[in-house]
Amino acid sequence: MRAADTRFRWSGDYLSVALLDAVASDLAKQIPPGTARFNFTMHSVIIRYFLGDEWFKEHLLPNARHDSFLRPDFEKQDVDPRFSVLTLELAENLLNLQTVQGFRTCLDHMAVRQMQSGLCELQIGHVLRSRGVPFRYVDEGEPTTVDLILQTQSGDEGLGEIKCKYEGAEYSKKTLRGALERARKQIGKGNEGVVFVKLPSAWLKVVSRGGGDPPQIILPAEIVATAKDQMRQASRIKKVIFYVFHHMCDPARGLGVTHATMEMTSSRLTEGSPWRAELLSGSGPWTTMQELSRRWT
Repeated sequence: MRAADTRFRWSGDYLSVALLDAVASDLAKQIPPGTARFNFTMHSVIIRYFLGDEWFKEHLLPNARHDSFLRPDFEKQDVDPRFSVLTLELAENLLNLQTVQGFRTCLDHMAVRQMQSGLCELQIGHVLRSRGVPFRYVDEGEPTTVDLILQTQSGDEGLGEIKCKYEGAEYSKKTLRGALERARKQIGKGNEGVVFVKLPSAWLKVVSRGGGDPPQIILPAEIVATAKDQMRQASRIKKVIFYVFHHMCDPARGLGVTHATMEMTSSRLTEGSPWRAELLSGSGPWTTMQELSRRWT
């Protein structure tokens, strides 16, 4: 689809929880609140509000484009846990990030770029906003090739570049190192910044903790070493933050989602550098779809 088409998708008017409450109240007359059908319909309302009916048909219906990352797979069973999780995740991110400057750029990328890259931009936004990190997305046409502008705890500004390694891709040290090298060039000489790298959960070790606790996500030593080596060589990269979106379906507890991050800081930083402090140590406002579902039940 053409980039110019995206301007007709979202008017710029915010989608309030009050408006969703009204929609949920009307929907409850037809579908029992709290059911999977009710929740999916509400998720669909949010997604269609921002991305439009045509986009929704192309990507989220059973007869959607075969190359769409979001296309459901109901061929072997009546439900698709992966589809349910991704639909919930997309709706939640759109609802929470709509007030972030540059959000419209993310909608454009969802329409004209690789789907997984567009989702990754929203997921990194989720991490930053829910951890209380001030940031904005870079608008098209700005004199920089990075994805984000963000602030440290001290208020110092830096650049943020997002790299997404696609689900299903095989691990390669060469491609990971290449992604970090490209990010270094995009941050540019004389600038300071953070590189966010989304990794497929298959590249990591996932250890179940039991008792309903989220699993432990362990990065392989080789991936850690690659990031450390790149930061030693590039003074402009102050941090590398790995991100993993992991989901699982437990018959007893239902769907579970984990947003795992590993923040690595350059060993070259001086004692007074604002980048020495952990970037993701705080908390910020974030409304989950589970909270809204309980509100509408």
